[in-house]
Amino acid sequence: WNDTVNLPAGAESLFTAHLYGWALKEMIGLCHVLGKNKLNKRYQADYKAMRKVVNKVGWDGAWYVRYFDQRGEPIGSQHNPQGQIYTNAQSWAVLSGFASSKRALTAMDAVHQHLNTRNGIKLSTPGYNGYDPEKGGVTTYPPGAKENGGIFLHANPWVMMAETMLGRGERAYQYYQQINPAAKNEVIDEYECEPYVYPQNILGDEHPQFGLARNAWLTGTASWAYQAGLKHILGVRPEYDGLRVDPCIPPDWTGFGVERRFRGALYHITVTNPQGVCKGVAAVRVDGVDIEGTLLPVFKAGGEHQVDVIMG
Repeated sequence: WNDTVNLPAGAESLFTAHLYGWALKEMIGLCHVLGKNKLNKRYQADYKAMRKVVNKVGWDGAWYVRYFDQRGEPIGSQHNPQGQIYTNAQSWAVLSGFASSKRALTAMDAVHQHLNTRNGIKLSTPGYNGYDPEKGGVTTYPPGAKENGGIFLHANPWVMMAETMLGRGERAYQYYQQINPAAKNEVIDEYECEPYVYPQNILGDEHPQFGLARNAWLTGTASWAYQAGLKHILGVRPEYDGLRVDPCIPPDWTGFGVERRFRGALYHITVTNPQGVCKGVAAVRVDGVDIEGTLLPVFKAGGEHQVDVIMG
């Protein structure tokens, strides 16, 4: 996803580098399951090498840069007059696992400080003000519109997912609610979009019509918001060896319930949060029996099972 930054041949995308890291993690996990040890080692070496390079050249002091142009100059750097910070470079540094714990927290705090608005997270800031033939399409929009500092909803769930990986459930859910169509009824005169579907984008706070939604249905946001909500905030996600339950929620949530069908069996999952934590599981009981860890076993298709999870 190039955000309409149309750079000439020879440019580099840090987002693409992070996507490569995500893909390598997926392949490493698959190779482990399949017993492909030689290939597993190769992918692990590739991952380690790419992680080293990204952190050597891509860290800008308080966040990750987004591109290097054909001359090797950074875009999405504090040294740029416009487009100093891009959201996707930060969220995907966490999703890929390339960012260290310290850098991950710093980068995501920069997103909150520089890119978050009450209507969602912007792709970048400050907006480009005037056409720049070297960057192309992104500069054809006014600041705050579309990819030029607009709130592209597709990118918001990735930030939610990254925040849950850092254990910050309150912030993850804040971001979820900021773009939730069902929460827009009170501002529908400003929003001007159906309250049951995600728009592609919302005009950002550099635009005079801040909050105006555009291009309903034309987005991959719904599927990603589903993944962010179910797999990462509620923390119920499938793995090769079972169903993981590892929530990351706001601390004022006392609990929740989920019914999840996994490989033909139905899991009735009840989560309680007596200590008011964002993340952490103290105990898991399956059909009345305590189990170690947060990975639920795979059951025979057709059965139903009660799962009780206590956070703490």
